[in-house]
Amino acid sequence: MADYALACIGIAIFIYSISVRQLNRAELTGPIWFVSLGCILGWWFADAWHFQIQDSALLLPIIEITLAIVLFSDAARTRLRVLFHSYQLPLLMLIVALPLTMLFGTLLAHWLLALPWLQAALLAVIISPTDAALCKGFITKKNVPANLREAINIESGLNDGLCIPVFVFLLAVVAGQIDASWFELLGLFGKEVGIALWVSGLLTWLAIIAISAAHKRHMFALNSSPFLFIGIAIAIFSCTELLNGSGFIAVFVSGLLFDRFYQHSFKERLIEDGEHIADFATLLIWVLFGVVVSQIVLLNAHQFAWLYALLAVSVIRIVPVLVSLLPAKVNIWSKLTLAWFGPKGLASVVLTLMLLQANIEGTELIAEVAAYTILLSVFLHGISTRPIALRFFQKSVK
Repeated sequence: MADYALACIGIAIFIYSISVRQLNRAELTGPIWFVSLGCILGWWFADAWHFQIQDSALLLPIIEITLAIVLFSDAARTRLRVLFHSYQLPLLMLIVALPLTMLFGTLLAHWLLALPWLQAALLAVIISPTDAALCKGFITKKNVPANLREAINIESGLNDGLCIPVFVFLLAVVAGQIDASWFELLGLFGKEVGIALWVSGLLTWLAIIAISAAHKRHMFALNSSPFLFIGIAIAIFSCTELLNGSGFIAVFVSGLLFDRFYQHSFKERLIEDGEHIADFATLLIWVLFGVVVSQIVLLNAHQFAWLYALLAVSVIRIVPVLVSLLPAKVNIWSKLTLAWFGPKGLASVVLTLMLLQANIEGTELIAEVAAYTILLSVFLHGISTRPIALRFFQKSVK
């Protein structure tokens, strides 16, 4: 079975590589292509392999490291000059829209899925973080206003790290390990963010000094460049997690610091090389996700699971963002664009696997709905990326 599956994956990678432009024109993004492949493989080999909770122990660190590398690369590409002039947009979405999304998602999960309040809150937190990689075709288009691109990127980079302390707190409360207390939550939140900022600042400073010294002494070889930023991202993420901080916030902040303080002619190449490896790993993860989702669809069919998933990628995201952007001085089309592009990706996969690892009774429905939400997001946000970017191009031409 493994040989057949690997052969199919290899052929799919080859076809995708030689026809990527045509696939993109047909609104078939990489995640759509590989999730579809995973769903087919999962259906085809349904009798040979079933996803077990213990499998998440192997998958979780791989997905976490991949997400860390993606966040670092995205942050290192951020144009801080643009962000300094338009910080209001991501700030409003993080401080106002994110809590509102969690609240709105909790209310709907309790009402529609009949989940207890704490479990409804867990589901809401899982579907709250966004993944800018799923709308990469939009945020890399130069005809799209820079303030919108940077707002989506910054929100995506930081909201995973902001959601995880809340998720860990709720998970501990559901498991009966701690009491529900705002002081406990604020303490956990402050500790994780504080450690992340401290570790990212220190290790990034040391890394920049080491790279500069190696380059001056001609110890640096560009043929090893794909591993440079990957090594930095993994080290910063792991060190932060060891100290019980938020590794995702740490790697994103580290990427921002690299963009600001490390200036060299080959910096773009370093970022691109690391990004290619991360993209490849991400596509393989989407294959695995497709396999797991296909089995969930075959085994379970909660009557309102798909409805909640559809609301999660639309109303639960759009309404809070529009409310948060009321003070923002951008037109309604820009606000709608920011509200729509909140795709659910690797961060939601990580939180779902963390939930499964906790092995708490009665959380199967949460994992099921989260998987449906991610699946819908991969397709809906992937398909809509090019048409919305094209609309901005047409407006810029006029």
